[in-house]
Amino acid sequence: MSDLQSELSFAKQGSKQALPTLAHAKIFATSKTYGWDGIYAEVGENQGWHVEDMVPVGHYIAISRDTEDFHFKVRDAAGAWVPVVMKPGSLWIQPAHQPFSFDVQTMARWCGVIVQPAKLKALVGSESAVEPVIGLHDEVLTPVMQAICAEVLRGGSSGRKFAEAMTLVIGTQLLRLFGEANAAPKGGITGRQLRLVADHVDQRIDRDISVEKLAQLVGLSEAHFARAFKQTTGVSPHKYVTERRLERGKRLLADTQDSIAQIALDCGFADQAHFARSFAQHYGSSPSVLRKSIV
Repeated sequence: MSDLQSELSFAKQGSKQALPTLAHAKIFATSKTYGWDGIYAEVGENQGWHVEDMVPVGHYIAISRDTEDFHFKVRDAAGAWVPVVMKPGSLWIQPAHQPFSFDVQTMARWCGVIVQPAKLKALVGSESAVEPVIGLHDEVLTPVMQAICAEVLRGGSSGRKFAEAMTLVIGTQLLRLFGEANAAPKGGITGRQLRLVADHVDQRIDRDISVEKLAQLVGLSEAHFARAFKQTTGVSPHKYVTERRLERGKRLLADTQDSIAQIALDCGFADQAHFARSFAQHYGSSPSVLRKSIV
């Protein structure tokens, strides 16, 4: 049994005093003795977690290490507790000093990171307008968090340069995802709007997702949204949704034994043939070829 204690720093809203909100968690490894500057990480698990109006003292990023969907509740802006789900390998991002309320009744397995905004600003030259997001799959942050988790578990053998490099990537990607703090968008959509779209798509990846609905989420007309979204991301909303479906499909091919037909449906494609055509166009090979190459 590990004697390590969680040192992820959270405080009650309106207070600067850190509280042991994860005192009951089982901690497997931490970066405390690694000499990392501006970033702290730990790997652990806990059975249940109920907190109200807590704030992280830095930007908090956690990746789910569960092998199945992780279900819990969060309190929304209206004060209602609403159910949410995190897929295996998905992320929770909570901005520094922004309150959150969670109710977890099951076992949670995670790797959590607190990164100081001042450190990110020093590395990337700008402060990111980070927004809360739960259940995010990101092509940059997800593998970075997996790498940090692995590094913590093997004792920090890669040294301080590893932490500096990972922190730089985190800062750069947060800036890309959420935009610069206090910066007015020039014809595109804001970081908050992009987060709303990404959240909606990832939570409903197995269902029909219309551009009309995405436009409504961010309060724009469909035509205005389509232009602004492409200006910000470089792709149309329809292509973005398709790429997210394909990314999910690729992960499921690698991580599960589900049939290709089932994966197609789970990722929102009409059938296996539709999935296979789109997959081949995007990745240059069929789903079956990719799966065989992994085995």
